[in-house]
Amino acid sequence: MTKLIAIDGPAGVGKSSVGKAIAKKFDINFFSTGEMYRCLAWKVLSQNIDPQDESAVIKIAKQVKWEYKAQDNVLRVYIDGVCPLDKIHNEEVGRAASKVSAIPDARTIIMDEQKKLAVAGNIVLEGRDIGTQIAPFAKVKIYLIASAKARAARRVKQLKEAGQNPVYEDILASIISRDERDSNRKIAPLKPAEDACIIDTSDLNLEEVINKVLEVASKNEW
Repeated sequence: MTKLIAIDGPAGVGKSSVGKAIAKKFDINFFSTGEMYRCLAWKVLSQNIDPQDESAVIKIAKQVKWEYKAQDNVLRVYIDGVCPLDKIHNEEVGRAASKVSAIPDARTIIMDEQKKLAVAGNIVLEGRDIGTQIAPFAKVKIYLIASAKARAARRVKQLKEAGQNPVYEDILASIISRDERDSNRKIAPLKPAEDACIIDTSDLNLEEVINKVLEVASKNEW
């Protein structure tokens, strides 16, 4: 029987770190669906297109080719044969990703791709609408939350460790703005599935969150 775990929540709650650890525990693949929106945003920005230019973004979304390659229990996403992993995790691409993901037709195209992965199974899917839109049939649905201040502090730490010089107030404002956009978009707004287990990670370390997710998973029949 295949395993499918859906992990949702806003930016900065630890979804990727938790998801990767859970995937290793079950020896299945992990995939961060948000990387697809970041890849699309990167593609849009690289062509000097405004990420809010709906017709131009939709055109690119229809044209690109998606591929996935597993590496150490993590699926790497390729867009038109390129894996731009080192180029998509910055604030500019993050802001653009939130904008392109709010374009209904572009989001639908990417969601259809993600649904194929969910149906195939044996995967931990992490994102913002996995339990509600991509894999509502998943037996294990987790929704992670944390205060905006806690998430901003984590992001600042990550960026400093990456050699950048982030300003806490700017990061906090960006997180709050992104939460608002993600929660109020017309298609697949950010919200927990009705049967999701909600875990507040504000005052928990990574190991504590992983253990809570494993506890939830152990109570479900695959």
